[in-house]
Amino acid sequence: MTKELAPQLALTYGDPAGIGPEILAQALFSGLTGAQPVVYGDARVVWRGAEIAKVALPPDLAIVPVEFPGKLPVPGRVSGQTGAHALAVLERLGEDLLSQRLAGVVTGPIQKAAVQQVRPGFIGHTEFFAELSGTTRFGMLLIVEPLRALHVTTHIALKDVPAALSVERIEDTIALANLALVQLGEPGGTIGVCGLNPHAGEDGAFGDEELRIIAPAIAAARRRNIAALGPLPPDTAFMRAARGDFALVVCMYHDQGHVPLKLLGFDRGINMTVGLPFVRTSVDHGTALDIAGSGTSNPGSLKSAWSLACRIIQARAAAR
Repeated sequence: MTKELAPQLALTYGDPAGIGPEILAQALFSGLTGAQPVVYGDARVVWRGAEIAKVALPPDLAIVPVEFPGKLPVPGRVSGQTGAHALAVLERLGEDLLSQRLAGVVTGPIQKAAVQQVRPGFIGHTEFFAELSGTTRFGMLLIVEPLRALHVTTHIALKDVPAALSVERIEDTIALANLALVQLGEPGGTIGVCGLNPHAGEDGAFGDEELRIIAPAIAAARRRNIAALGPLPPDTAFMRAARGDFALVVCMYHDQGHVPLKLLGFDRGINMTVGLPFVRTSVDHGTALDIAGSGTSNPGSLKSAWSLACRIIQARAAAR
């Protein structure tokens, strides 16, 4: 694939005061193949990231300018101003994603609290891109091979999870998991579905959500010829997935999926939004403000996210 014919894949650094600019520069220095990288943001931020990481940027690097107003922020110090910039980058990027100029985007880490200072109620990248594209059925897939986890609920308080679960929502998530396996080139794989409670409720002894909500959703998915199995005890679901019983695990809440996968490989985790009309992958770590500016950040997650995005883009092109 020549560079002229390669699809354009956007990159963002997220919050300019976090480690995003450093890992972006490191990834670009290592050489990104499979698509043409196009960075969205302030060129000064990108160059500073390269200086911190002590790497050289490609001389022909394409940057779509979104300027940070005034003097650049100090690494490690996020604010409403850095949050506003991260949001401005996403809004500029959104124009090109919707126009189909870009095949997709690989996003760097943002500080949600900083963005919320300028946009109250902002939840995260996943919800931003879903709203942007008018997508109502979407999900956050976390990947640390060989484990994959898709979440029914994500960024809500744990106390609110039971009320947020429904047969329809869980069935839709299982269907999205099935779609994700198609996009990953593994159609028909078995999907393990976690319970909410310890021991998957143990027949109602520790909660009845499994009996009332989760089991009926699994049954509905199976009637749609989706290979779903559960409800599974959450403390053993990933052990079984690791040995090959499941191609993907559906989780009821954020940490149910994040904890085991980040334990397996924090520096190579990938976040993929399933259901969007364009490809979106992301690092699965935060802004790491405690080490921002030190030059010790690891670009592994960003490079893995890039590789996955290219894999999905190529699979879509082949299917057409």
